[in-house]
Amino acid sequence: MNLARPALAAALALVLAACQREATAPAAPAQDAAKAAPAASAPTSQSGNTPEHPALAPVSDYVLPGALAPDLGVEQLRQLFGAGNVAIDEHLPGAEGEQIRGARLFGADPARRARLYFQDSQALRGLSMVVVDDPGSRWRLDNGVAIGLPLADLVRLNGKPLRFYGLDWDYGGIVTDWNGGALAPQDGDPVQRGARLGWADDAPAHAAAPVGDGEFSSDDPRYPKQGALLQVGELSVSFPGEDDL
Repeated sequence: MNLARPALAAALALVLAACQREATAPAAPAQDAAKAAPAASAPTSQSGNTPEHPALAPVSDYVLPGALAPDLGVEQLRQLFGAGNVAIDEHLPGAEGEQIRGARLFGADPARRARLYFQDSQALRGLSMVVVDDPGSRWRLDNGVAIGLPLADLVRLNGKPLRFYGLDWDYGGIVTDWNGGALAPQDGDPVQRGARLGWADDAPAHAAAPVGDGEFSSDDPRYPKQGALLQVGELSVSFPGEDDL
């Protein structure tokens, strides 16, 4: 297993743990975001002359991580995507049934919807993770992985077989190891990119594909048709932790 890139569910568990510690101690086109709300004016320093945080220009593509970064908060997200497209959500799904306070982008639009988790869930400070899982989503990773991409095409994009958890359980379908392929983590890149497999839209009932909490390979001879039966059903990016807040 590639420990340098933790699975999405494990990362969500870490986000939840960080939130509990705090409690106890292809983006919208520029013209769409501009219609939703003009970019907010940047706050000024005590001298009244120099902005502390320059205003951010609206984003123009649905790519992850794109303009998203760990130092963004809700106000910066509203500058990027438009105030009407960023909503606080008290019940984002977490690991193993937990619910976490966070934010949603484009909550009413499945083609652009995304879930955002933070290191500090109360202050919504320190963007930690972005998750996209709607069928037909326009979001994609900057390495070319997109929702609906068949497993066979994912393997070709990677250039090597990959490993993943079997389907139909809490962590089912999470890619665990790119085996040093083109989609494997790059040295020095702090952003973690994740993908999760699910059944293809046209997969027949009772199709033979890996199921259960074991780890499987995309070239497993027991499942010769899994390349067409499985597809990418979820994308995620995770950012560095508390040291970077």
